[in-house]
Amino acid sequence: MLKNIHIILIGVALLIGLNAFINTVFSILATLVLMLSWIAFNVFSIKHSLFLKSICRIPTKEKTVFLSFDDGPSDRFTPRVLDTLNRNNIKALFFCIGKYAELYPELIHRISDEGHQIGNHTYSHTWQNAFNPSEVIEAEIKRSNDKLFNLLGYKTNLFRPPFGITNQSIAKALKVSGMCSIGWDIRSFDTIIKDPQKLISRICGKLRPGSIILLHDNMEITSLILDELIETIQKKGYKIVPLPEQ
Repeated sequence: MLKNIHIILIGVALLIGLNAFINTVFSILATLVLMLSWIAFNVFSIKHSLFLKSICRIPTKEKTVFLSFDDGPSDRFTPRVLDTLNRNNIKALFFCIGKYAELYPELIHRISDEGHQIGNHTYSHTWQNAFNPSEVIEAEIKRSNDKLFNLLGYKTNLFRPPFGITNQSIAKALKVSGMCSIGWDIRSFDTIIKDPQKLISRICGKLRPGSIILLHDNMEITSLILDELIETIQKKGYKIVPLPEQ
């Protein structure tokens, strides 16, 4: 009888110990998941990043918004975008990739000659910058800046991190380079959405004074909807204006 009680007590003790072990492991895993989620949120959310302060919206009460275009210049679609902007007398901000500026210098000249702002979007636009040391990112920024300066004869201090990724290395590289990070208030998802009306509705449904709208001048759908997008924005009482100097 006594022996059976000992066995029961040992079993209970083992169960208590196992439960405590499982709870400890679960707590550690839960903490790790929370930490990784927090880091991922700050890396991939340019508006809320703790690593790098980016201008994602211009503080204003006036109904003004700003168009920005990433990932160009594109020999297929950037000319269409520029034609549309010119017809509507709209000035925008183009974040250009250095290697494409090298391929299509005439488009860089055209963007500038028609009164648009130009920013740096790194030389190669690689996702690896999420893991690269600051020296590598700084070299990417400098290479693109040098290319743009050689083409335009002036420097840009505007920068947009590819994919909106921010981290300590990117923050350090921008500080050394003297660049100002520009994010966005409205992400159009024109790289994903295939329905033109859904794309226009998404953008215009999120408008508020000072919004910076993220578009891509290397996407066909963007070049196709731009006229209607501008018209819809204006019908809502908003003016599309150039980004103030930073």
